[in-house]
Amino acid sequence: MNQWDRRCRVATCTVNNWALDFKGNYERIVKTCEEAAALGARIRLGPELEIPGYGCADHFFELDTERHSWEMLSKLVEKSKKWPNLLVVTGLPTRFRGLLYNCAAALRNGKLLFIRAKMGLADDNVYRESRWFVKWTETFKHYQMPLNSDIHFDQETVPFGDGILESSDNVRIGFEICEELWSARSTNVRLAEQGVDIMCNGSGSHHILGKSNYRINQLILGSSAKVGGVYLYANQRGCDGDRVYYDGASSVAQNGDLLAQIHQFDIEDTSVVSAVVDLSDNQCFRHMKSSDRGNASDQVTVVPIRFDGKMTGGIKYNEKSTAPIHNVEDLQLSPIAELCHGPPAYLWTYLRRSGMAGYFIPLSGGQDSSAVAAMVRLMCEKVCGAIKRRRETDGGDDPAYYLGGKKVGEDPAELCNQVLFTCYMASEHSSDETRQCAEGLAKNVNSSHCGIFIDTIVTSILKVFNVAYGFMPSFQSPDNRETMALQNIQARIRMVLSYLFAQLALVSHKRPGGLLVLGTANVDESLVGYLTKYDCSSADINPIGSVSKRDLRQFLEIAYEKYGMAALRCVIDSTPTAELKPLVDGKVAQTDEAEIGLTYDELSVIGRLRKPGGMGPYGMFLKLLQLWGDKYSIDEIEEKVNKFFWRYRVNRHKATVSTPAIHAENYSPDDHRNDHRPFLYPDFSYQFERIREKVVELKKNST
Repeated sequence: MNQWDRRCRVATCTVNNWALDFKGNYERIVKTCEEAAALGARIRLGPELEIPGYGCADHFFELDTERHSWEMLSKLVEKSKKWPNLLVVTGLPTRFRGLLYNCAAALRNGKLLFIRAKMGLADDNVYRESRWFVKWTETFKHYQMPLNSDIHFDQETVPFGDGILESSDNVRIGFEICEELWSARSTNVRLAEQGVDIMCNGSGSHHILGKSNYRINQLILGSSAKVGGVYLYANQRGCDGDRVYYDGASSVAQNGDLLAQIHQFDIEDTSVVSAVVDLSDNQCFRHMKSSDRGNASDQVTVVPIRFDGKMTGGIKYNEKSTAPIHNVEDLQLSPIAELCHGPPAYLWTYLRRSGMAGYFIPLSGGQDSSAVAAMVRLMCEKVCGAIKRRRETDGGDDPAYYLGGKKVGEDPAELCNQVLFTCYMASEHSSDETRQCAEGLAKNVNSSHCGIFIDTIVTSILKVFNVAYGFMPSFQSPDNRETMALQNIQARIRMVLSYLFAQLALVSHKRPGGLLVLGTANVDESLVGYLTKYDCSSADINPIGSVSKRDLRQFLEIAYEKYGMAALRCVIDSTPTAELKPLVDGKVAQTDEAEIGLTYDELSVIGRLRKPGGMGPYGMFLKLLQLWGDKYSIDEIEEKVNKFFWRYRVNRHKATVSTPAIHAENYSPDDHRNDHRPFLYPDFSYQFERIREKVVELKKNST
């Protein structure tokens, strides 16, 4: 190939790695490297910290995590001799001068070429990187780092810090790790100013509704269109052992065009995509922007880290460069449509890695539990669909196609009947409408369903209480404590029964294993504590714990219209109710919104103002005057703010024991990772007084 032909095949991948699964992670990395090499790629990029897994959290404090990561890196360097033309970029923690850094490692043909330290750490929302790592601050400066003699390498040192790699055919490779792309001072700008041809971003970017579209359109394509060059992006897939879901969508872009992308919510453990790029196009693109040329000429020239090996070549003279994807929007989902893919994909990863045999849902016939059941059915649709597509295309296999050591079939109804168990737990306060909704949906999704009555258990427990204290609580009592106790005992019995059924349901079917209990509390109810502590909100995992009721209703509409769950119509049209109080003339007299004092749509707005909006009672009141001033009076808005913060204050303690929820929104009140706040609050009297003063002022000024 002559020196003017600068075509290069690049590859990026998505791996479903698992925190601390060093052997499994290594095997998945090797598999993607082998696939990239077989495609003729000259570079393979993997996700952030893919050797130990991104979500090791406080295990990064343990020297074992570093030691085992480097042991696997040593094996990978040795293994790379089998792919002599492939530059492999992976990720692991690295200690330099006693400090631990989040790093990308570049290796090729048996040699470790460079360890690049991350220069911008993620600490917002669920991220805590500066808890374990420090950021590298010396731009384009690196040092020779001695390698541990106890771990085998055919070299004694490796460049460590920040720098640019350059091949023997003068192709420049730069690095931008995850958060650096999101920063206002993105690393890709200075890389482009140094003439970098290929920018590599290994990421651990978790999914929240709508985030992927922003990441692809505004950041990857936007940055590529602004500075030019080839941009390789690799993101992790799966749950990594935590409550966040990494949605993949690894991509190849050049000069603002998307050339290749791995589907966002695929379930396979490994996926590789490649593209042929003409690096000469980078020069032409950048040459046409005179302002960028001027900025680049002002920069101090960086001396690159040279390595022996060519990045170009191996491409037939008549092979075309990969054409841009013009219908990019077809690859992207609306935030609500993502609910049909994200939680179901998470549930499958969690199920097969937990070693359990299925899920149990106390199916009430309401919108929340119905949404969770629909997500499990969509999980089955996703898995069976993936297996069928693979058979019809390359006939390949993947560990994600197996559960309990057996390969899953292609019938989602059959799979759902095997893995989903549901039960309608009726009391004397349950309505015929919710029973019919529950039974209809169970038939639609084809769960293994049953129905029971809990009244005899409630009566037995109340008799025990009567023996101890000498009176029977009553719904007719003027003391609200009796009414609440009678409601709560029903709710808590359902939790106890859920775990009993989850443990023994498969025994009755003469099948091995047990079931995981799924929670069914939405984010709005969790935010104001409209649930019984240790009731059915207590479970093993909650797919909707960070999803608002408003979004769930839209999700149910999609599940009804697109996926043939006809029984969801009555669920969607129903009025949310706990059904814990006596019926009136056979009809439900208790509704969620009436008891909360706020509608679910209002709670959705308030929840977002609290976080990420960062508003306390007074600030929220002022904001709601703008948002709701055309439909509510000043006094009504004050009342709604007071009601919300009263409920939030007295019920915050429930968040400390909330079931781990799949993280889908930033305003999740998850106390453990996303929302660090007190759970014993004062009465907010000063805040409410300031709101009252403002109300008086506004009324006075309006007269």
